Amino acid sequence: MEEFIGYGLVVIVLATLIFLFKKLFKRNSNSLGNGDEIILDSDMVHYGPFSGNPGQQHFRKFVFLLSISSSFLAADIELQTIDNWGISSFGSETLMMQKTSEDSHSNLFIEMRRPFCICAEPMITTSILTKKYNIGDHIEAQMTINKLKSKKMMFVVKSIFDDGVHLLKLRHYPSIRDADNIKVRFSSNIASKEMLFDTKGMSKAMKQSETICFSEFILGQSEDENTV
Repeated sequence: MEEFIGYGLVVIVLATLIFLFKKLFKRNSNSLGNGDEIILDSDMVHYGPFSGNPGQQHFRKFVFLLSISSSFLAADIELQTIDNWGISSFGSETLMMQKTSEDSHSNLFIEMRRPFCICAEPMITTSILTKKYNIGDHIEAQMTINKLKSKKMMFVVKSIFDDGVHLLKLRHYPSIRDADNIKVRFSSNIASKEMLFDTKGMSKAMKQSETICFSEFILGQSEDENTV
């Protein structure tokens, strides 16, 4: 009787060991045999894009830009905001905000240049056909902002094109930062149409341009790449 009990205990122990061995072997086989599973070692985790490693800061900023707008994927930026402001790259270091006048004959440009990304250098393009000006000449005009009292201002001629369009840089002008509309009128001896710009949304366009400008994204081709 004792022999049967001893044999029974031996069988139970052997069965238990075999069961445990099979279970352990099966678990190891599954972990090694799954070809789709990705195993991360300590180095991979340490250098991941969101680990805070200094070498990945550029990647994090790039992901942030993608989360704002997929339009930034283009190398040469050319956007039109919902307030109808144009934002375009001008070389690799400069953005230009642009607004067309109501009669479509004139344009207002505001420059934003790296590294400081400050809106500056407002300029206007418009046609002046009846009077001859040279580059560097000063032209006096009246500017009215938000339909308030007009104020005297001054333009400097920066460039003249063959079709009579003049590139004029604004000087000695009132603040236009919060302007909803801007009207520019030359003196009566200059045959040029009155320019009226609907500038609503300017501050938002400035913020959007600033976000692009402060990023490390390449705005466009450099001037050296454009010249052959």
